[in-house]
Amino acid sequence: MDREAIGTGNILAALDALLNLPPLKKSPQLSAFLAYVVRESLAGRGSLLKSYTIATDALGRSSNFDPATDAIVRVEARRLRQVLQQVYADPACALAVRIDLPLGRYEPSFRQIAPVTAGTPPASPDEPADGIRESEQRYRALVEASAAVEWRSGPDGSLIQTFGLSARTGLCDSDLQGFGWLDALHPHDRAGIETLWRACCQSGTPLDATYRVRHRGGQYRWMLGRAVPLENADGTIREWVGTMADIDEQVRAAEALRTSEERLRLAMEAAEMMAWDVDPVTRQVTCSEIGYRLMGVTTGPLDDFLAMILPEDLPRVLASLEPALRGEASYDAQYRITDHEGRLRWLSARGSLVRTPGSGGRLIGVACDITRRYADPPAAAQDRRISA
Repeated sequence: MDREAIGTGNILAALDALLNLPPLKKSPQLSAFLAYVVRESLAGRGSLLKSYTIATDALGRSSNFDPATDAIVRVEARRLRQVLQQVYADPACALAVRIDLPLGRYEPSFRQIAPVTAGTPPASPDEPADGIRESEQRYRALVEASAAVEWRSGPDGSLIQTFGLSARTGLCDSDLQGFGWLDALHPHDRAGIETLWRACCQSGTPLDATYRVRHRGGQYRWMLGRAVPLENADGTIREWVGTMADIDEQVRAAEALRTSEERLRLAMEAAEMMAWDVDPVTRQVTCSEIGYRLMGVTTGPLDDFLAMILPEDLPRVLASLEPALRGEASYDAQYRITDHEGRLRWLSARGSLVRTPGSGGRLIGVACDITRRYADPPAAAQDRRISA
């Protein structure tokens, strides 16, 4: 039946009734999922419902959510379909509107139904057994294509079945079952992950963790493990389903970047160099920590930093700085400042405008203290003292 014929008010009333049933009331994830897709559909945005929008708007995932490595939306959609099917199959169900999540899409469907009275056999499921098997095959194919491992465990967290973990680790299924899978984790990660996993099983909180897994060749690779509980109609956990996604390359790339940045920071500190940047629009300045030693400040308006420069050097600095802020030339200047302790310092600064999409860019550069270059050499100073 067309949703206009059913009426938005009736659909929202059915939604509220569903959200107050134990299976959904005890699962914030499922409640948020269902409420979001129904309200988006009623607002005319049902065709725009995708994994990314559901994950970031309803399930609390960050803006860098990647559906290729994170199966949370697919898992929760599958779980929601099961819960809805159980609700409407209950002979005591008195809801007048049926809300379903059809396979292959996230836009819900709405259907007017007569309240089911006691003694009436439940309606047959909309999806035949063949359709369920096909859905299962498609889901497993998608997991395999995304290089993820799928697994199931009992309510207590003991592993029941895996799909792909044995091939990765070289361990047979019997070795992995129960809590044997913990032996495949890196020794430094094992205790922490076991503690976290047991706590999730006790509280019903979804698992979201990173850890290293020993692969068939003996090397350890970083994996992203996520799991959600599947609940019975009374709200108790029937089983857990989860995935492991290989994120080793991303983790190692991030670690290499952190190492590179730390080396650069140490090198700049050793050379007494200060990194800085200026927002051309707001003219706000941000400096690295060495700015405290050089000037007593690391952030503030550009005018405050320019006020430190000796008046006779300021025109030369502005002649190079202003074109650089407009992106017309690079910035290169040597000048004197009076620092926060009243001492005279010579600084040398260079920079250029780095443009970024959607903004005017930032003038980024480095500066170093070159006061020693202008100090009298010891021998020259001694010659002057002798001649005097």
